[in-house]
Amino acid sequence: MNDPTPEQRRINANEARQLLENKHFKEAFEAVGEYLENKALSCDPDNKEQAQRVVIAKQIFVSIRREIERKLDDGYMAEVEIVELERKRRWLEFRR
Repeated sequence: MNDPTPEQRRINANEARQLLENKHFKEAFEAVGEYLENKALSCDPDNKEQAQRVVIAKQIFVSIRREIERKLDDGYMAEVEIVELERKRRWLEFRR
């Protein structure tokens, strides 16, 4: 898989931001989070298999959000790279 360009990373970050700010996504994310929290609190502590499934589901749930937020952070870094590349390009044009 090819590494995305800084511009593509910036686009990915904008898409991730739109996703996180989307009303329906936020509502769904909150509902699933509450569901998993209630499942964890109401889980029979003697039922280790059920408890393990709830823990794994919560870990996956948190990982999904973390990955979307990672794309946001990567977009900020891409923005810095784009500015730096533009600065270098202008410097090279100036030297010619």
